[in-house]
Amino acid sequence: MKTPKTLGKAGKKFWKTVLEEFTLSDAHDLERLQMACSCLDSINAAQGQIEQDGAFIADRYGAVKEHPAGKVVRENKVIFCRIVREMALDIEVPESRLPRRY
Repeated sequence: MKTPKTLGKAGKKFWKTVLEEFTLSDAHDLERLQMACSCLDSINAAQGQIEQDGAFIADRYGAVKEHPAGKVVRENKVIFCRIVREMALDIEVPESRLPRRY
């Protein structure tokens, strides 16, 4: 499976890793994988901008506010985690408690 050309470095790396470990052949799974990879690229771009400008910036009135890219990072992390969970790509964690008895 070829890596989509629209993906950045982080997205391409995740794409290759997932396809090495899992067999995805359905079009909808590949589309969701591409969305997850795009989320990683957006996260990296936003974090790079935050590193360049700082976590807080001054608005036009001089008030200190969170960098707008912080919202992009948070939202894309949530979306990425949901896609990974929906595709069952996350690691299974053994049950820490015994099931309840009825």
